[in-house]
Amino acid sequence: MANVNELAERTGQIAIDPSSQSPAMKPLTALSPSFQTHLNQIYKSLTDSKSTNFTKDIQRDEQEAGTPESDPLSSLDAFRAYMASPPASALRPARQPDITAPITDYFISSSHNTYLTGNQLSSDAAADAYTNALLSGCRCVEIDVWDGEPESESDDDSSSSSSDDENVKDKPKLPKRKKVKSKIGDFISRKVSSHENHGEDGKVAGAANVGPLRLEPKVLHGHTLTKGTTFREVCYAIRDSAFVVSDLPVIVSLEVHASLEQQAIMVEIMEDAFKGLLIEITPEMEAFTTPPPLQELKRKILVKVKWVPATPEDQEDVDDRTDDLEQLEPTNSAASTQSASQAPSKPAKILHSLSKHAVFTKGFSFKQFTQPEAKVPGHVFSLSERAARQADEKYGNAFFEHNRNNFMRIYPYGLRVNSSNLDPTFFWRRGAQIVALNWQNRDKGMMLNQGMFAGEEGWILKPQGYRSTEPESAPITRRTIDLSIEFLAGQDLALPPGHTSEKGFHPYVSCYLHVETPDDAPTPTGENSTDSEKTSYKREIKYANGCNPDFGSQKLEFPTLTGVVEELAFVRFKVKDDEIGRDSLASWACIRLTRLQEGYRVLRLYKTDGSETGGYILVRIMKTVS
Repeated sequence: MANVNELAERTGQIAIDPSSQSPAMKPLTALSPSFQTHLNQIYKSLTDSKSTNFTKDIQRDEQEAGTPESDPLSSLDAFRAYMASPPASALRPARQPDITAPITDYFISSSHNTYLTGNQLSSDAAADAYTNALLSGCRCVEIDVWDGEPESESDDDSSSSSSDDENVKDKPKLPKRKKVKSKIGDFISRKVSSHENHGEDGKVAGAANVGPLRLEPKVLHGHTLTKGTTFREVCYAIRDSAFVVSDLPVIVSLEVHASLEQQAIMVEIMEDAFKGLLIEITPEMEAFTTPPPLQELKRKILVKVKWVPATPEDQEDVDDRTDDLEQLEPTNSAASTQSASQAPSKPAKILHSLSKHAVFTKGFSFKQFTQPEAKVPGHVFSLSERAARQADEKYGNAFFEHNRNNFMRIYPYGLRVNSSNLDPTFFWRRGAQIVALNWQNRDKGMMLNQGMFAGEEGWILKPQGYRSTEPESAPITRRTIDLSIEFLAGQDLALPPGHTSEKGFHPYVSCYLHVETPDDAPTPTGENSTDSEKTSYKREIKYANGCNPDFGSQKLEFPTLTGVVEELAFVRFKVKDDEIGRDSLASWACIRLTRLQEGYRVLRLYKTDGSETGGYILVRIMKTVS
């Protein structure tokens, strides 16, 4: 227990932005003239209509038991104070989570190639990327592990493929990275860095345990120009930030390209760094048949790695990258003409002492839903978005039924070299718990992820009809939705990146309602398919001027929609600058439909990089759910 207490004290000292813990709107300290003008008009209109109960009839606020009622319309100052306060936010506060269900009954906020700081080809790998993701609510991170060869050798000779890479036909041929360090220099810098960061608190075992001149595993994106970091640095970064914003479990997804000797070092590092946080391996634990409830895994790190039996002769070369559907799929890509000499090398065997840590998250390659591994308790199938869409199209309901009871992880298509993202809603609607996204890019996919998990601690209970604890006949609740949004005014709107003057800023709002539609097709159209709005209904208002615009009460109405799973529907807002040519994105927001509050509300915006503050918009939201 001492180790756990020490860790809790250490993680409590990490400084984070409070906004990463709660997405609640911060109080507005001042109101812009356009905000004040509209609030004055609203107040007059509401007070003239004395029969209206503002809180219940307009705002439809849920009054908590024992909370004294206050009248926002008691005076103009009281009304302004209310509208500037967190209760007026368009985002409903997250409810106390239900953590009693099995862990497979939750959607999990997940990261792909977490170590990268930018694009998939040439950005650096950094341990800080794990800290940033975990402090932002991510609960499933990925580590690609390679042999710790001296950089002058590994740059030229690294030869295996990330489990998230597509078949070689989808991988562009890449030049070799120039050598930038000697073997000795690389070794010294790695050892100095390791001791400087971890020598004082027991994180490094010391020279006697490390051994002379021992090279440790590295973390990087293979076959690219990315610069690596060390596996040790990554593990300690995870340990120190895993339970700062939440005590719910973190899944560490290992993609192992390292030799058996290096895997033994991985085990040593993990058992040291994650001491007291890993699942205790007992015969009873290994014999489990039903996944444990989420509440039993607080402050635990779950290791997802390819599972192998303990008997060496039973082990095979392992790879849980994708399924046969994708490997056999023809392509018109020029990369398909590459010679066999460019093909990734055969995946390495997995050491059982590493594999045994995958207690509830055992990785297996997917072939079909009737394969024997599909009955192994705690198995995880990992598929690329392309393979997953094909499997959904081929197997239909079997895809969904598998995900009611077992984990599935989806990751981006291999040609998304610019770190663009898939649309996660397609896979959430099919029950996939772990939809891994490139957190380096705040595009549509990451906006939707923010809308899903804002303030939810990274684990969200699936809707009715999606859970293992329900009978197969349990219906999915589908509703009819009517939605309209009136845009009144903006305040302190952020300028697009690179813009420095408010003078030429002409902001307007594009609003998207993301629901499942007939256009939610099973086959992606290409790398940029994530930018397509075919799976949403889009409406736009006309532009206004400046960072504190008056939008003139422009109203956007969406059609009446039936068959909507409200928990998996989203409203997304993009503030753009009306320009000659392509309009630049200035700020955005995304809210799950179940948390979109009615009435006169203040919509908090994020900057294009996901940081605060992108400004605020005064809106009136009218939503009917039946």
